[in-house]
Amino acid sequence: MSKNITIVGGGLVGLISAALLANNKFLVNIIEANPQNFKLEDAKALALSNSSVFILKKLRIWEDLLKNTTPIKEIHVSQKNSFGRTLFKSEDYEEDALGYIVSYSSMMNLLRNKIEKLCNTQIISNAKAESIQESDGEKQVVIKRGKSHENIPFNLLVLADGGKSSIKGIELIREEKNFEHIALVASIQANKSHNGRAYERFTSKGPIALLPNISDRFTLVWTGPENYIRELERSNSNLLLKKLQENFGNRVGKFISINERSIFPLKSSILKNISNPDVIAIGNASQIIHPVAGQGLNIGIRDALELSKHINSFEGRSFPKNVARDFNKIRENKSAEIIKITDQLSSIFLEDIIGLNTLRGLSLSILDIIPPIKNRFVKKMSYGE
Repeated sequence: MSKNITIVGGGLVGLISAALLANNKFLVNIIEANPQNFKLEDAKALALSNSSVFILKKLRIWEDLLKNTTPIKEIHVSQKNSFGRTLFKSEDYEEDALGYIVSYSSMMNLLRNKIEKLCNTQIISNAKAESIQESDGEKQVVIKRGKSHENIPFNLLVLADGGKSSIKGIELIREEKNFEHIALVASIQANKSHNGRAYERFTSKGPIALLPNISDRFTLVWTGPENYIRELERSNSNLLLKKLQENFGNRVGKFISINERSIFPLKSSILKNISNPDVIAIGNASQIIHPVAGQGLNIGIRDALELSKHINSFEGRSFPKNVARDFNKIRENKSAEIIKITDQLSSIFLEDIIGLNTLRGLSLSILDIIPPIKNRFVKKMSYGE
């Protein structure tokens, strides 16, 4: 029996999943909303953990991607107007880096090129999945392309669309939480070299992250209450740089330029149940978490690897009726601890409540003075284990 796997969503997680499944000799269709000639110019920074690097090496695209990445050699964590700081160094954990910063467009282009060379995988562009149906015992997903409709057969349907679409015939139950915070993202230049050091600075209005990027620039991710962040986003460059300097301090020198500003809302959305026995959700379609620990994309990439391992175990046999249920349970168990840690971090480090400054400082100090706890934290963030 040939096995048709259809993936809804041609973003990073969808393409990685397709490439891994194609390596296992399955027939893979990717339903992508953007047109075929869509030009990717999005240079936003992505933080890749070492577990994600392992998976990209497995796909044999890491060496090409590495040319345009910035290794994170150190991570400095502190909070404004209070005691407590910690410093993570890659050399302390016998790693080349604690993670890597890469542009979205660089990674997407390499993955697309990889997919185009696979004979058992195709991207169906400019298409929207509208519903699923069954005819003569065969499951099909109905897609709309322009003014016409097509039916794409599947034995397994994988949702990798970020949870953005609604497909008739698929019942999903999600647990959602609005953080009432948004994030400002921008490219920042300081007058000192970053030397591969990332920063996380906690303030009364929310955390400020600086990620080392190419050309000795930083990617700024400034999170806080919506009114506050929107006011920052509307500020002229000189005023915004001044406010950033006041909140961040002088540890990276003087901030001298800012560009490529954008804002995005923050929320948590955890998929609790899929009633369909042959539908699987991965990446943001399964879990959207707070970016405070930079784990969202990395969980999605690990989802893709676990899916390929799970599905490969049925090579030569039909998928059992419980294939989706079993996988969804596996991933729920594997990602539960990361989601819990991220939720705790967002609670401890994002709220400005009396007493929490002391708790934040104590948490950072404990990490810094008790190596086993620090090592465990780094391993969990780097490898999800």
